Amino acid sequence: MEGRTLNYFRILLFSTLIFSGGLFSTGQIGSTSAFAFFENQAQYAFKHRWLPMLGDASPEKRFQAMRAFLTYPEWGLPVLRSSIMIPESENVSWQIVMLIGMLGDSSDVQPLLKIWLESENNKRSSVWLGAMQRLYWKNRVSGEAAPKLTNLSVKFDEKDSANQSDVKTASILFRIDNPSPAPRFIRVSAHFWKTRIKENLPEKYFWLPAGGRIESSMQTKLLVVDHTNDTRLDFRIWEVGLSDQLLHQTLTIPFPEESTSPVSN
Repeated sequence: MEGRTLNYFRILLFSTLIFSGGLFSTGQIGSTSAFAFFENQAQYAFKHRWLPMLGDASPEKRFQAMRAFLTYPEWGLPVLRSSIMIPESENVSWQIVMLIGMLGDSSDVQPLLKIWLESENNKRSSVWLGAMQRLYWKNRVSGEAAPKLTNLSVKFDEKDSANQSDVKTASILFRIDNPSPAPRFIRVSAHFWKTRIKENLPEKYFWLPAGGRIESSMQTKLLVVDHTNDTRLDFRIWEVGLSDQLLHQTLTIPFPEESTSPVSN
């Protein structure tokens, strides 16, 4: 009861401050309890005033909005979460991502990761990755079994062999299992050797559900050199936030033989 009373006065104080700024229109409370009324007004303020203000051109207004969300996370966080789930949320501001990273929990990593990976313009990637890493480590369970690489293979496009091209299109196919009862946030990298250019593929990030698995692929084009008929792949897995790799596996892959035209008699 004491906690509810304290919360009531917090709402009253917050709503009074907002009313003094002229945010809400006056109206009759009627039979609605004061607690529910002021709480509703506070939620309205976060959705219609503070959230848009996060992207304001004025640094002072952005600071005011950030302070409101940090001071009252119980109302601000649901608004932030809802704002990234609507179809129109293609361009999620980095301020929203940063606040979710400070106020949310590990359940927010998946939706943030999905939006970030699907975004065509990954501006401020460091903010996104920093927020997701912070959220993940808030509730990370230590001492559990590490993810396992249960399949790794490389396939070449057959058309390249038919065309006798020095450029080979390679697809890395892999499957990673998580035997742990806790989810894991990982990144993977792939590096090809013994080609004209040492191919470092862009890293990929994955959310491994508890007891689940992911199957994915990475594509690149390799420039073949004359003095070798194979290439080496280094495939690594890290847990996001740790510098030590979880797994490192190498493969030596022969290039497919070039097809030749049949000799006529």
